[in-house]
Amino acid sequence: MVAQQHHLTQEWKDNLEAELEDLKTVKLPAVLERLKSAIEQWDISENAEYDASIQDKEQVEVRIKEIKLFLKNTVLIDSTKKSTVVRYGSKVTIEDEEWNKESYSIVGSGEVDIFVNKISLESPMGSAIQNKKVWDSVTIEAPKWAYDVVIKKIS
Repeated sequence: MVAQQHHLTQEWKDNLEAELEDLKTVKLPAVLERLKSAIEQWDISENAEYDASIQDKEQVEVRIKEIKLFLKNTVLIDSTKKSTVVRYGSKVTIEDEEWNKESYSIVGSGEVDIFVNKISLESPMGSAIQNKKVWDSVTIEAPKWAYDVVIKKIS
């Protein structure tokens, strides 16, 4: 079975590596200390602190494994490499039928943030504009409607 590759920017990779380091050096030791303290209270059969510590330990360990696996199967997006087509790392300005312009950054699916116009190539818009060039007209198939846009700029 081939592991799915994830695309991510250097910024997102740095964030995940910092989270991983924090989990391993701060959160996990703190949880283990709480667990040790709970075990020292002798009766762990009805010890809520013990149960909570075990659950927290499992959550931290699962998150550590998730991040390690995710980082193992990543392709770094090179945002500095300019392209004439829309791809990962592109910043795209589009214009709709009413001449409204909007700019989007194309990021990996883990970095999507519609509130700051970060979209992935897996989104309806991203898949429609992927590999398109400036001045290409594209129909975006949204879940409830379709609309046309023109690609005005790729950087």
